[in-house]
Amino acid sequence: MIESDRPLNADFHTHSTASDGTLTPAELIHESALRGLSFVALTDHDTTAGVEAAKTAGLRFGVKVIPGIEFSAETERGELHILGLGIDPANARLQTRISELRRSRLQRSEQMLERLADLGVSLNRSVIERANADDSTGRPHIARALVEAGVVETVGEAFERYLATGRPAFVGKALIPPAEAIVLILEAGGIAAMAHPFSVPDLPSILPCLISNGLTGLECYYGEYDDVQRQQLVLMAQEYDLLPTGGSDYHGPDFREGRELGSVTMPEAVVVVLLSRLGWK
Repeated sequence: MIESDRPLNADFHTHSTASDGTLTPAELIHESALRGLSFVALTDHDTTAGVEAAKTAGLRFGVKVIPGIEFSAETERGELHILGLGIDPANARLQTRISELRRSRLQRSEQMLERLADLGVSLNRSVIERANADDSTGRPHIARALVEAGVVETVGEAFERYLATGRPAFVGKALIPPAEAIVLILEAGGIAAMAHPFSVPDLPSILPCLISNGLTGLECYYGEYDDVQRQQLVLMAQEYDLLPTGGSDYHGPDFREGRELGSVTMPEAVVVVLLSRLGWK
């Protein structure tokens, strides 16, 4: 039986300043405690840099922190994201690949700054150096720098004018094959689950291949999905014998509707099974 001094309130998909969230790992866990969460997975993009700080905060605030990651992967049909839950952040192969992706992100950010400069928008390279201290840099960091510099009023405007796909300062990011992402997660002792499945192009045709590569779970209870969509995914998980997971995909306060921390309610039986598979017995 899962032992906890709180109800089994859990969020298995969150982000911090270690990637593109706006709360530090410690702030994220503190906020989780305030919202009554007992289990939180920190799943920053392509990095585990925030896990130790989150675990330390978890001990302080009474929140059990599940080490995680979210890989961006590329298929012929488009991009998809794979969550790794319950991974060992110290896994050597995982960290080697993360370091390679980090270098690629830094190069991408430098290219975006160069494109902005060509457009007459000069940002100090310290935007990369500040982000680098948190082991990640990307479009959200540059967007916030544009706001701070008074070039735009909001992060949304920064993306709309400069940074979104097809806009003048956009540079594509390096993506890994989904099979590699799954293998990295499995070798690090984690559960590999597809994040926000309805964003995946041609999901029914790609899912069997991912399962053959070791995909373990499906994010059925996702922040932006309504009850009908969640039930469709639950039925799909049952059909393919996948473990249902769920989370808000929280990036910070007032990020997007439906994606507030702890906003996703999962059946307790789903949470118990997932926690048991993650080793919380």
